[in-house]
Amino acid sequence: MSRPPRPSSYPGRRHGGLKYWRAGLTLAGLLLAGCKPPPTSSHGVKPGQEEEVEVSKTPPGKYGGSFVVVDVDEPKTFNYLVPSDLSSNQAATYFLSPLVNYDPMTASMIPALAKSWEIGGDNKTYTFHLRKGVLWSDGAPFNADDVVFTLDCIFAQTVNPKTGEKEPKFPNEMYDQFSYNDDILHYRKLDDYTVEIITPMVYSPFINDLNNILILPKHKLEFSLKDGSFMKQWSTQTAIDHPEELVGTGPFVVKSYKPAERIVYAANPHYWRADSAGQRLPYVDYFIIQKVATPEIEMMLFATGQSDAAWNPGIPGTDLAWVRKGEKIYDFSIHDMGPLPDSLFYWFNLNPDKNKSGKPYVEPYKLAWFADKRFRQAVMYGFDREGVCKGVYFGLAEPEKSVISQGNPHWFNPDVRQYGYDPAKSRELLQEAGFTWDAAGDLQDKDGHKVEFELTLAEGSRRLTDLSTAFEQNMKALGIKVKQVYVDFSLVLQKTTNTFDYEMTFIGWGSPQGETDPSGNKNLFRSNGQMHQWHPVEKTPDTPWEKQIDDLMNDSERTFDQAERKKIFGQIQEIFAEELPLLYVVTPHQYQAIRNKWQNVRVPPSGPIIWNLEELWIEPAKQK
Repeated sequence: MSRPPRPSSYPGRRHGGLKYWRAGLTLAGLLLAGCKPPPTSSHGVKPGQEEEVEVSKTPPGKYGGSFVVVDVDEPKTFNYLVPSDLSSNQAATYFLSPLVNYDPMTASMIPALAKSWEIGGDNKTYTFHLRKGVLWSDGAPFNADDVVFTLDCIFAQTVNPKTGEKEPKFPNEMYDQFSYNDDILHYRKLDDYTVEIITPMVYSPFINDLNNILILPKHKLEFSLKDGSFMKQWSTQTAIDHPEELVGTGPFVVKSYKPAERIVYAANPHYWRADSAGQRLPYVDYFIIQKVATPEIEMMLFATGQSDAAWNPGIPGTDLAWVRKGEKIYDFSIHDMGPLPDSLFYWFNLNPDKNKSGKPYVEPYKLAWFADKRFRQAVMYGFDREGVCKGVYFGLAEPEKSVISQGNPHWFNPDVRQYGYDPAKSRELLQEAGFTWDAAGDLQDKDGHKVEFELTLAEGSRRLTDLSTAFEQNMKALGIKVKQVYVDFSLVLQKTTNTFDYEMTFIGWGSPQGETDPSGNKNLFRSNGQMHQWHPVEKTPDTPWEKQIDDLMNDSERTFDQAERKKIFGQIQEIFAEELPLLYVVTPHQYQAIRNKWQNVRVPPSGPIIWNLEELWIEPAKQK
């Protein structure tokens, strides 16, 4: 199941400890009391000889049961091309499939809807051979028309009447990810089960990135491409009123959605994978995502045996000791997954533009502070991240050292500039940048403006509150006033991608595609990327160092020499470490857990422990 790069409100989650245990049990009963066991799901007929299914290498299992997980975040849409968040994207990955998949056990790309592919001698032409006999969840046949249709939705263009330039008809992250120097992919159907895709230039991470594109059903959505309503399709209201309209080729179909309560996925009776005994996957009847209000409740429900896995984001190190107390009673196993490969960072708004009324997004004198790398470096030296690791994470974390986390050792550059806690160095840099302190110890710029700014944060996470309170206190020691402002996560996304009315904020960033190849995060790295957080979609690079990163990204994408690519991404990390457009926080140690009743669990070196959910099964006597 695909996991494209998306922002998340996750900063690591903190549980208050055993004092929440008893109170949570009562609340858990209320939350789950209305969940009656759903009827048995249909797993469809055994695949016929004409159907080119992929055969699982795991031992055959038995049908039945429900796999239950708990989550805080709600999807904003079920249309993964609508700019949104990680939760919305994940909601789509359970019922849609890509052409190629990522196997975390081998760290390689493997066939999915495409059973095989070839790369031409020009290193630009890719020919994909699709599985024959695959059906959509509503029984309609899947073929090359669906692949071409999906690419049409992504790359449909219109002409901007003001500039005369071509731009995406439906702005989406994939358009940016697969754009090459203002050119896009070229593609065509060769026959019903063969598609040719040509990159405008050599682009070595293409197969890796292709995992991001989930194939859509032409027979259900073609009308919306024609009438321009595509981005309005498959909304949360669709899932509520007509979940059967969410047609896919993934392991599950959306059975029902009740906001603030649960999403119920049922087994897709036409899924294209089977086991060696000829049983169509998945084995479970239902995959249920129970929605709760806080991370505390989420962790309590798992620790007391009321959900099947803790994997997104897992068990915070601060909760590890008390969660372990239920390990034998509720029969689950905790797995140490090592340093988290995702990134957690603060950043300042460096957008120099104005809104429609002509007002600057950021007060000019504040923008001058934020745009000075000495100011950013001073803030970084003044942030006691080592103290955060000890006080907030109980020692189960370490300061994040690069834009590519040390949790991704293959691509991580350990030799970049480091920022240990050094308040004296902070003051030295601030003085060098023209700041002074008044008699009260407050920092002020050369024009007498006191240095103070708002830190906009997503509400609902105690861990984030602890982190940001520590940051606020560290800044106060430097004479800087930080005001924490908590809003809904959807508003954070709106402010950082649309209205740009903020001064500083925080977000978590994670992507399996970025782990396997940093080019999967090019929407963050490139100056014209929609997720270039500090100033998205720059028409031309604002600074020489951003242009240098763009050039290095180009170099990395033009060579298939992996040693050379690793060297290039090392250089990119050096630039990020010097310029600090992103202020790295910490790299927590990641712990995931799953109940021992589940068979075929294969713990990956990195990534979600339920990555092979369709292969998991449970003995009938233990089924819910």
